[in-house]
Amino acid sequence: MLDLSLACDLKSSKAELHDAIRQRHQGIKTPRDAANYIHEVEGKIHGRRQFQRSKTGPVTQPAARSVPLKSAAKPSQAGAFQSSFALLFLLGLMVVGGWYAPAGLNLVVVTLCLALMLVVLGLVITKNPLGVFISDRNLMSLSRFQMAVWTVLVLGAYFTFALVRIRAFTEGSLNGVSVSDPLNITIDWHLWTMLGISTTSLVGAPLILSTKKDKQPDPSAAQKTARLVDEPAADITANQQGTLYANAKISDARLTDLFQGDELANTAQIDMAKVQMFYFTIIAALCFFVMVFKQLLSAKTGLDSLPVLPEGFVAILGISHGGYLASKTFGHTKEQTGE
Repeated sequence: MLDLSLACDLKSSKAELHDAIRQRHQGIKTPRDAANYIHEVEGKIHGRRQFQRSKTGPVTQPAARSVPLKSAAKPSQAGAFQSSFALLFLLGLMVVGGWYAPAGLNLVVVTLCLALMLVVLGLVITKNPLGVFISDRNLMSLSRFQMAVWTVLVLGAYFTFALVRIRAFTEGSLNGVSVSDPLNITIDWHLWTMLGISTTSLVGAPLILSTKKDKQPDPSAAQKTARLVDEPAADITANQQGTLYANAKISDARLTDLFQGDELANTAQIDMAKVQMFYFTIIAALCFFVMVFKQLLSAKTGLDSLPVLPEGFVAILGISHGGYLASKTFGHTKEQTGE
């Protein structure tokens, strides 16, 4: 995160300040200093954005495209009651299924309940079952998708192991192994590394893209994008965020957004870095699920640790996420020149 902040700081600062910025970055030693620097860079980016808006004047959007997000997404009292009941029902089903279902099936039940809870939250908050994947630009986000996948799988595996071990604790043993501390489940450092990589993508991607919200695209960019995506140029101009393409409404989000470019110039193109990261995420997630499933079926384990991921496995994921973040640092849209 510090390196990402440094890159954004250098990109948004004058060249004569770069040496001082690099020296400050090298002098950061404590977590508090790191947090202060990251917040300072965020403030600098937001400050530049407000300054540029004040120079260019307020951007007026067509009335037909203006959607008050919070009022549109706020659930009614009846909807809030139904969603609360659905979440409590899924939570109860997850506990019962994890406790009583046969080995292997309990993992399926718990994982499915966690996924359905995200669907319920998406429906209630965004009126879209896949709302957890939607970013602030009303587009499906690949970093949000992979974070949701790993959250469901890892929490599902841990929760299933914990329920099985708690039940074994009350009964005396698990597969002949005494269980003294049911919640003492080891999580290998490879898995922590993988979760850290996913979190970095989730936080780093918006931080990198925020630097592009300050830029003014060439007027011809909206015209070219309009021809490619078959939308009115006026709508694209009204909804764009700097050089970034954005939808007007949450309902405009599509799964194909996961594989498209972020900017006006490449939103109608397939981003191969995203495609690669998607494939790696799906393959890695399936492999992890199978490893947990087989461990539950094994009669020779006390389920005291989650599966250990191979180092090569984590390295491939790291390279994939690195390419995903690096691809976002390049500008694809021609910027406006002059005053």
